Amino acid sequence: MSLKLEKAVFSKEIKKELKPLMKKDNYHNIFALLFDWLVIFGSAYLSITTGNIFVYLLSIILIGSRMRAFDNLMHEACHRSLFTNKFYNKWITCIFIAFPIFTSFTTYCNSHFQHHKNLWDEENDPDTKRYRIVGLDKPQENINKFIKDHIIKVLLLFHVPKYILGTVSANLYSKDIPKSELWTRNILWLVLISTSIAFNFWFYLIIFWFVPLLTTFQIIRYWAEMAEHSGLNNDTELTASRNTFGMPWTIFLFHPHHDNYHLVHHLFPAIPHYNLKKAHSILMQDKKYREAHHCTGFFKTTLPGFYSVVKDICTPNSKMKES
Repeated sequence: MSLKLEKAVFSKEIKKELKPLMKKDNYHNIFALLFDWLVIFGSAYLSITTGNIFVYLLSIILIGSRMRAFDNLMHEACHRSLFTNKFYNKWITCIFIAFPIFTSFTTYCNSHFQHHKNLWDEENDPDTKRYRIVGLDKPQENINKFIKDHIIKVLLLFHVPKYILGTVSANLYSKDIPKSELWTRNILWLVLISTSIAFNFWFYLIIFWFVPLLTTFQIIRYWAEMAEHSGLNNDTELTASRNTFGMPWTIFLFHPHHDNYHLVHHLFPAIPHYNLKKAHSILMQDKKYREAHHCTGFFKTTLPGFYSVVKDICTPNSKMKES
């Protein structure tokens, strides 16, 4: 069934306050990208120098979180918000963000544009189709079953084969990928793998890149994407996405680069990620926005009167939220 959400309406005063926040710059994302790569190399270096298994486990969690950060920076580039220059916006994203996690920038953009245009449209929204496949398109009736299917099984990586198959079909063999991207990605990985063999760091490439790529990144990505819209299939723009707040470490791991302001992003996609927090504060002047889905904590709420992400997913939209 084709669906068009009822648009959110805000006062002229609020929209006037939001307009300056749509201005983009380059320096925020230069530092963001450098920070992510620094965390990756720093985590690997610390693990190598200590030789401690627990430090290694921590390192692949941190590296997996930065791979999710790459997802979010690629999302910024998709909205032409990473860099103001169109060429740099695409190719810096391709080389330093998308290709390392085996994602096609163009394929991602095509899918994401459809997601914004057709949010919760069962026929035309790619994300709705994915939610439906894993059973997250509707509020979960049984919280114990939800925990088993979407927390425990995800921790045990049961979902990874299906995710990998989807990634391969969408990003490696898609007809949407321009040949320039295809050849650049293939050459990049061929050079990297050949160099790792020639200079004998292939083992580090495996344990510090491919292992987190197939494990911690997949867990973090699943839960982060689940937090964005799961269980919110309805007919109004204000109630079709959620914002997620919580402890700084959970935001760092699951929602890098202000990804937790997902409702704000869907309402005003032209606002770059570094201004979403300010936009949220302005939007809180609106009564209907204040009553939207604002969760605190992922598994358990960190503030009385607010739902955690898990409880929000398991609560029907028709049920009155705690105030």
